Amino acid sequence: MVVVQTYTHPFKLPLNQTALLVIDMQNDFCHPDGFNGSELGLDMTAIRTIIPTVQALVNWARQVGLKIIFTRESHAPDLSDLSSSKKTRYANAGSPIGQIGKMGRFLVRGESGVAIIDELQPVSEADTLDKPAHSCFVGTSLDQSLQADHITHLLIAGVTTQCCVLATYRHASDLGYHCLLLDDCCAAFEPKDHEATVHILQSEGGVLGWVAPSSALLKATGPENT
Repeated sequence: MVVVQTYTHPFKLPLNQTALLVIDMQNDFCHPDGFNGSELGLDMTAIRTIIPTVQALVNWARQVGLKIIFTRESHAPDLSDLSSSKKTRYANAGSPIGQIGKMGRFLVRGESGVAIIDELQPVSEADTLDKPAHSCFVGTSLDQSLQADHITHLLIAGVTTQCCVLATYRHASDLGYHCLLLDDCCAAFEPKDHEATVHILQSEGGVLGWVAPSSALLKATGPENT
């Protein structure tokens, strides 16, 4: 058991019951030729900036033997798992799911846009999880898989902070997991959205959860503390 000093309260972390969720670090969101960069013209600066930090986090997690899950927001090629609500919301936002971009159909499984970025390649396909919603727990077997591995604590990183990262964090907390958001390993296209999400998670005295930089995690799990 190690203790991570977060921005609010200490976070007790049993490494043998911990998993790392790397949320949606896929080409459509993180590569300049992905849909959000090439078709929507969103500023990729903040997203690209966290890649080395997430790389270091993944390397650390592999060294200490954590279960690592790379998620991909994606849908079946026939869009049979796309809800009417989500279809409408994304179309309203100018990013219809299934629309063709430089890296294939947006958020459709099998297209290069859905693939995890080259800098963060999973060891095997078994380490990836396709999800049709913002939360990793909707329409997937993630909860059952984590329970089978006796996972009680989650480290959460990825993009975007206010969307799929926050949705997963809140859902996991409600399911009873102890969650730690690593804020320097998360990003949004608009930095103010990232900052607002980090602020919200620390609001009301930390009732919503824990947030810390990855440096605090690495310090807590250094040789002198384990």
